[in-house]
Amino acid sequence: MNKKTPLLLSVILANAAYAADDQVSVEQLQQQIQELNSRLEILADAVEEKGQSEATSKVHFGGYGELNYNHLDVDGEDQRNLDFRRWVLFVGYEFSDRIRLHSEFEVEHTVVPGSDGDGAVELEQAYIEMDLNDNSQLKTGIVLTPVGLINETHEPVYYYGTERPVIETTVIPTTWYVGGVMFSQNFASGISYDLLLSEGLKTEDPTTSADAEPFNIKAGKQKTSNADVFDLATTARIKYTGVPGLELAAYAQYQPDLDQSAETSYAESATLLGGHFVYAVADVTVKGLYARWDLEGDDAKDAGKDVQDGGYLEVSWKAMDQLGVFVRQSNWSLEKDVDAAQTDFGLSYFVHPDVVFKADYQLQNDDAGNADGFNLGMGYQF
Repeated sequence: MNKKTPLLLSVILANAAYAADDQVSVEQLQQQIQELNSRLEILADAVEEKGQSEATSKVHFGGYGELNYNHLDVDGEDQRNLDFRRWVLFVGYEFSDRIRLHSEFEVEHTVVPGSDGDGAVELEQAYIEMDLNDNSQLKTGIVLTPVGLINETHEPVYYYGTERPVIETTVIPTTWYVGGVMFSQNFASGISYDLLLSEGLKTEDPTTSADAEPFNIKAGKQKTSNADVFDLATTARIKYTGVPGLELAAYAQYQPDLDQSAETSYAESATLLGGHFVYAVADVTVKGLYARWDLEGDDAKDAGKDVQDGGYLEVSWKAMDQLGVFVRQSNWSLEKDVDAAQTDFGLSYFVHPDVVFKADYQLQNDDAGNADGFNLGMGYQF
């Protein structure tokens, strides 16, 4: 039955009684019913539109993208490359005031494998966030690992340099997302912490192929794609932001078995320890980060990859609202007796707080690849 039928019947009965008492003509009664019916139709449409508007307001969109140009001299070889690094779309939905969905869909390098390209289509976030109370949350799904300075916030307007800091793409394999469950809590004092139970890394088995890269942390990301989870990883972070302009953080991750098999064959446990600081005074900001992996087992030691670490120090100056300059020194080692170093300096010009143009120059030593030259970039978020 139509929702307005009872109301319409009531109106008809009331008008019928009125007609009987006051000798209202049938024509007048029919006209009144038609007018009331029209008003009910308008009211029903208004209610429906309001419901649709409220549903639409629960959906949120956002995203970011970046286009990079690299002109480098690599051991005397001139290399020039233009690449739309990534196009990202955020989609969120509020089920209620305390339960919401966050998701991130990404296309890298514009063309994916199978279409004559080397790009990728990835789902980097897809989790339900629930507020347990006013200062604690639970996330379940695909989440970003709470380590480093840019793994969780990596839109191009938030960091200096055309390319992401090299330490946070090697030692910390940004963007590093995993399937798991994370509990977070923050306090009025400025202290917060996160605990994450998730899939672990799975490095390549050297016995399967001559081209395998055992103990390569970055290549070990499983990306929640039929991930092997014989041994889960545990990640913890504590952060302090109680002083204006200051951020201090320390994090750790433990993985019982890097080969993710029922029986350990070529890899054993791995432990990540790291931390960072950010200190901003007026228009000057200083950042520092250090992270270190310790891999257990004779095979990792024999390969010279039982210790993999690196760090960087960055100083930036926001000369004006639209212009910032920076210099960054990075040093890292992913293998014994290999000590890589890179120096970056350049500027970022903000034509809008959410649209930036970048230019920088990089210098590398031989262990880093000896790639010297300049980079240009454009980035945005919305």
